[in-house]
Amino acid sequence: MNISLTELAQAIARSDVVQSYVDLKEGRVISLPDAPADADDDTAAFEYAMQLEEDYERYIPLANLYDGIEPDAMQAFADAQPQAMKERLCAVLAAPGAAPHFRQQVRYLLLERKWRSFLREYVRKAARSFCEENDITYEE
Repeated sequence: MNISLTELAQAIARSDVVQSYVDLKEGRVISLPDAPADADDDTAAFEYAMQLEEDYERYIPLANLYDGIEPDAMQAFADAQPQAMKERLCAVLAAPGAAPHFRQQVRYLLLERKWRSFLREYVRKAARSFCEENDITYEE
């Protein structure tokens, strides 16, 4: 059973707002708001979340975008820029609270479209790596 790399990348991209898991048995991505239909109250939704967490052989949690993937993507993006822009972006990344300042510099340097495209592809590569590290078959 193959998991959709696009679906996985989309789940990773929104992982700052919702926790998602790969269901190894069904070959799909499950997000916590996707609780079963009978989970209409907070207790049922919580129990569903605990079920996913406890069955670690079936459900693999996705990493949070902002904890690991985005900072690495920011550095890779900065490293790929012409020298003057690279120096400016790297200086921002070396300071505390780098992410919002990085985004501000990207806007100031008129690199927003390039950054969004780079991040999308970076997340897709992260999704592919996730599958390979966890022996999950995927389809492009």
